[in-house]
Amino acid sequence: MNLKNDHAHWFVQDLEKSISFFKLVGFEFLEYTEHGGKACMMQSSDGWMLEVQEVGMIQNPGLNHLAFTVDDLDGMCKDLESKGYKVDGPMDIKVTGRRLAMVRDPNGIFWQFVQAE
Repeated sequence: MNLKNDHAHWFVQDLEKSISFFKLVGFEFLEYTEHGGKACMMQSSDGWMLEVQEVGMIQNPGLNHLAFTVDDLDGMCKDLESKGYKVDGPMDIKVTGRRLAMVRDPNGIFWQFVQAE
């Protein structure tokens, strides 16, 4: 299975302050998005993508999930399910035009797998 970095998704309390910080440490602002509310995409100089979503005080800020591109999403889901993991997906996301699946690792951390284009 071919696995590549896709993006990390961060929950933040204040999007504009977070954008300023990420720019300060070297990320480039790409665009605002409508993904789940007030959000944006940022990129490091080596192409690593960061999705930043404002959630306010309702949820704890921090890492929401890590995302990886795979060449066989259906195969990845079958492998995970055969080992007892509950997989949400595969699903088609109309807003982004992507096909993906979500699973929690043994520590409860969300992992997202995205079908390579």
